Amino acid sequence: MNPLDKNERARTGLPVRGRTGWVCLAVWLALLAVAAPASAGPGGPAQGGGYGYFDFPTCVRYALVHSHEFLHHRIEIQIRSADVKDAHAELLPTLSLISRFYIAKASDSGSPFSTQLLVKDWDPYLALLKIKSRNILVDIAKTAHTAKISSNIGQMAKLFYRIHSLDKAINARMEVVAVRRKLVDFAETRRKQEATSGLKVEEWSNEAREDEVKADDLRREKKEKLAELKVLLGYHPDYDLPLDTRDAVNQILFGFNGQFVTFGDVQGNNLSLKKLAKEEQLQSNEVTGAYVTLIPKPIVIFEDIQNQVDRTSGLNVAVGLDYTIWDGFRRVRNIKRKKLLAEQKKIERDNESQKLYGQFQQIRDRIQGSGTKQSVFTEKARIAELLEQKYFMCFKSGQTCPDEWDGRGTPRDSGALSQDPYASYLRSRINKMEANLEAMRIVQERVNALIELATIAGGLERYNARIRY
Repeated sequence: MNPLDKNERARTGLPVRGRTGWVCLAVWLALLAVAAPASAGPGGPAQGGGYGYFDFPTCVRYALVHSHEFLHHRIEIQIRSADVKDAHAELLPTLSLISRFYIAKASDSGSPFSTQLLVKDWDPYLALLKIKSRNILVDIAKTAHTAKISSNIGQMAKLFYRIHSLDKAINARMEVVAVRRKLVDFAETRRKQEATSGLKVEEWSNEAREDEVKADDLRREKKEKLAELKVLLGYHPDYDLPLDTRDAVNQILFGFNGQFVTFGDVQGNNLSLKKLAKEEQLQSNEVTGAYVTLIPKPIVIFEDIQNQVDRTSGLNVAVGLDYTIWDGFRRVRNIKRKKLLAEQKKIERDNESQKLYGQFQQIRDRIQGSGTKQSVFTEKARIAELLEQKYFMCFKSGQTCPDEWDGRGTPRDSGALSQDPYASYLRSRINKMEANLEAMRIVQERVNALIELATIAGGLERYNARIRY
């Protein structure tokens, strides 16, 4: 034996062959570590069958920053806030400086240049009312902004869950296509053996093509829903949107089931009603402003006249009242007009409340009905799965199951080919997947109804702590 081998074993405590194995393992792990980042490039997670990083809370946060509609409302709030500052500035008199340079004067005495300092129209009563009205307008703009956010979050939630459902439906539909292709291959084999006619092959082949068309329609719908979601997010339409739709129901609802939401909650938290209440308050303030026009308006005169041809130079200061004696009762009619407009706003709010009550009742009925339908179709899917297991056992044992019935109580097929254990098993798989697709559709109806209930009751963000802002 080589003395070097003995020394090597003594130093490392391992055989040389064992050391070689460990070195190969280390090299293999290093290669994996180098290759892993290569698959994590742009679009890498989606290509590898994984998920993106845009879960539903991330979509909401992204939209709050990048949505063009939200930006439009934020600008509107800034404009209204500037109007409030203008109204505050009207509490103080406005000073104006007028300068003149006389090219020709009736008198040659004095300088041809003159100045005049004066106070323009000043109405402190009207300024106070403007401040209140402009503050109400700011509140209306903020409420409208919040209402738009809640509405868009509800739309994004529906689109997000629909995309999640479409992904599952496309996979299920393609599984149906694969099973139908197996049926076609099986029928083609039996036809070659002259055990059946070519009509059954054509029938099952057409059913496979029909499912492929349905899968294409689902893919097209998913593309449309993704485009709509990108618009709501303010996301570039040409960029890939890597969504993470795992556990989509919990991402959107976060345990919200709508059981404890009453119509009182809807009335107290609905943003449309709040906006109409603010508009009614604004109109009431307009009525007060109409009454203010009946009282005299204070005036202040402050003039510093220097070197004018038609005025005596000097300082003039005066205070007084300005009152319109006769205007054809226009101010009185204006008061009546403002009161009628305020009454209109109240009627609009009452109508909106009645519409919300009807909408609330409809959503409640949909939630209850979807719960019943969900239990029925879930049971149907469970029975279909049990039937699949039964037909699989018959296929393994090479026996024909005695009951060839579908969900409507009619025979599935009367031909000898359809009674074959293998064909019966494949058709039972198709029935199971179709039942699962129906159950998914009922779940989506319930999720959409809960999203709508949360939206009219103050917004989905009110009930999902992960998307509050």
